[in-house]
Amino acid sequence: MSKWQVLNIETAERMIAEQNVIVLDMRDIRSYSMGHYPTALHLDDSNLRMLLKHTNKSLPIIIYCYHGHSSRDMAQLFSDFGFSCCYSLEGGYEAWFQALNPPMKKLSPELTNWLTNEGFNPENLDSRLSNNETALMVAARKGLYWVCNQLIDAGASVDLKNADGNNALWMACMFDDCELVKLFIMADIDVDNQNDNGATALIYAASKGNHEMINMLINCGANPSLTTLDGFSPLDVAGDLPTLRMIKNFVTNIQEGVIYPVSA
Repeated sequence: MSKWQVLNIETAERMIAEQNVIVLDMRDIRSYSMGHYPTALHLDDSNLRMLLKHTNKSLPIIIYCYHGHSSRDMAQLFSDFGFSCCYSLEGGYEAWFQALNPPMKKLSPELTNWLTNEGFNPENLDSRLSNNETALMVAARKGLYWVCNQLIDAGASVDLKNADGNNALWMACMFDDCELVKLFIMADIDVDNQNDNGATALIYAASKGNHEMINMLINCGANPSLTTLDGFSPLDVAGDLPTLRMIKNFVTNIQEGVIYPVSA
């Protein structure tokens, strides 16, 4: 007979506040690293056996996955191993995140319609679709300044990355829109974020020979010394000779203390 139960968010929050509870996040490590419940431990194949064997079986265990489906099987497993209070979080992390991070401001009808048409949940501005992209990333990739501006103003996170390790700044650079890039810099996005290949927004801009964007990124703190996993720097990928000279001058000036890049 099953001993585990489905737990709603309100009850889970109350339990955590009132007693010693173990919270386990069974999503993939990338999703966990990009955001998780503050006290949650990451659960995977490498530590599952240890947790089952060495954890006090009288402690309540709350397990969540993405949407509340896979965590049911995991709660059953813990119950089968003798844990007396096992719970699967209803709705998973997406529902929990939504409850903990409601939009900071009321969304405009235009933004709400855009989010709905794109398949995003207007009540969770950091929800994700294909390739783990958020609404902010999609809007940046499409060059929709007004959408990006309203999303940031409403509280959408600029710190998240897609499945390739790129943030929204990378998408803005891909669209080749300096005003959009400036918007993200002003929102304090990580200008030196390196994707899974180690490439930064500056490396991308250098490869395209976009002098205005290169100038903006470096003067807002982008590091021209960072390289890809293959060892290619902005200098190495410069698309033409003027771009190469421009970046080389920046690097020389920084080394000599002539200019001091600062964050926006």
